[in-house]
Amino acid sequence: MIARILVLFCLLFSFAPLAFAQAKIGTVDFQRAINEVAEGKAAKTRLEAMYAEKKTALDRMQANLAQKQADYQKQAVVLSESARKAKEDEMNNDLMALQQAYQRYEGEFNQAYMGAMDTLLQKMRKIAEGIGQERGYTLVIEVTEGGVVYVSATVDITDELIKRYNAQNP
Repeated sequence: MIARILVLFCLLFSFAPLAFAQAKIGTVDFQRAINEVAEGKAAKTRLEAMYAEKKTALDRMQANLAQKQADYQKQAVVLSESARKAKEDEMNNDLMALQQAYQRYEGEFNQAYMGAMDTLLQKMRKIAEGIGQERGYTLVIEVTEGGVVYVSATVDITDELIKRYNAQNP
């Protein structure tokens, strides 16, 4: 039994160089493509506007809370115990509201980002697959996710992907 397995491994490794010699590998940089296609630029602009709007709302809430804290610091010594407690409760409620708004906005932004990227990547994968089939590639590797250290420009299909994506998605 062990001899058969050993013979099988020997056969596999003796033919492996032939299989790899005939392999044709292409690469694609989806991150660069997302940044360069028109739809990716539009998505980035939308996301930046959404971020700016949410940040402005959070900044307003934070400034309001800071003003209340400053006012409280000035008045703390002259306020009665019940008034001081009421102001502290109000500031704590405002702080909790700020934290909840931050978490909600962060979740909304992440969901919008992931949705936009997922849509772009699905379309890009189909185009990259088509280019790979047309050029006879055995394998197409994503360079930013795959940990690729060096890529020859002759096997990089990113420019072609960007051109086709923009043509298919005006």
